[in-house]
Amino acid sequence: MNQVELPVTDRGLAFGDGLFETLFAHEGRVVRLADHLARLRFGLVKLGLPEPSGERVLTSLDEAVEAGATGVCKLIVTAGSGPRGYRRPEHPELTVTATFGVLPPVPAAPLALDPVPVALEGAAALQGLKHLNRLVQVLAQQSLPGDRTEGLMLDPGGRVVSGTMGNFFWRERDGWHTPPLVGGAIAGTRRAWWIETLGARLTPCAPGRLALAQAAFLCNAVSAWRPVGTLLGRELATTDAPPVSGLECVEGRWQPPADVTTNPWPATLSEALVGSDWGRVALRELAADGPLGRSSLPSPESIES
Repeated sequence: MNQVELPVTDRGLAFGDGLFETLFAHEGRVVRLADHLARLRFGLVKLGLPEPSGERVLTSLDEAVEAGATGVCKLIVTAGSGPRGYRRPEHPELTVTATFGVLPPVPAAPLALDPVPVALEGAAALQGLKHLNRLVQVLAQQSLPGDRTEGLMLDPGGRVVSGTMGNFFWRERDGWHTPPLVGGAIAGTRRAWWIETLGARLTPCAPGRLALAQAAFLCNAVSAWRPVGTLLGRELATTDAPPVSGLECVEGRWQPPADVTTNPWPATLSEALVGSDWGRVALRELAADGPLGRSSLPSPESIES
């Protein structure tokens, strides 16, 4: 993995003041880049940070992702350096960095999921964002037995939120479901793609409801489909392929089709949201007074115009 140095005064290092994106690159091309950049730009607005130029972000990615390579890229945008104390400088000068590394080992499949003893709780102002504060997920991973790579995270009220490293979907007789963005859940890029593709419902879920589950999977940017074979001690039906066609298996990891957009950084955030799966799902959750919160963004009706 290529290395990046940050000064000790960087607010991302000192306070977690920033955002990151984990991106899957296949043969030198980032998969679903428009979704990632729409989420990044939305998160910067929510954090009250200025936007870097699209050229700066895309150049950082191009320099990090090796030509023709397949691996994982991590893009980090922080509020830059500043003096001691929580208050930002009046005009933050953002730090934009990207690193690239080989794919981690393919995890064993299917997964066995049980609740972890660490509740996933997040500040309401940060819900849905892929911000740099990930200590809860670190503690959740540390709690897993040595033969497990994933667990089911609940919020402090005992509702199902997600896996430790991915969003959670389950199928009942009436179709597919996924939890709404409660607690510290991340509004995942692959979550958005699956919601659009499966027509999945946003369904609050206590663990007891999962007795109705006929199938389940986790998803994140590195693998869009990780089937669950055992859920809360109960075996589920599993298959060797995702529940829809069109996904590609790349070195043991399933990925959705490539972006259809030719411009991953349009002129405005509104265009970025309307033009991406992630943005369209976010706009619907905004309209439902979800945890992503309202701001000066296009209405859901404008998506159809």
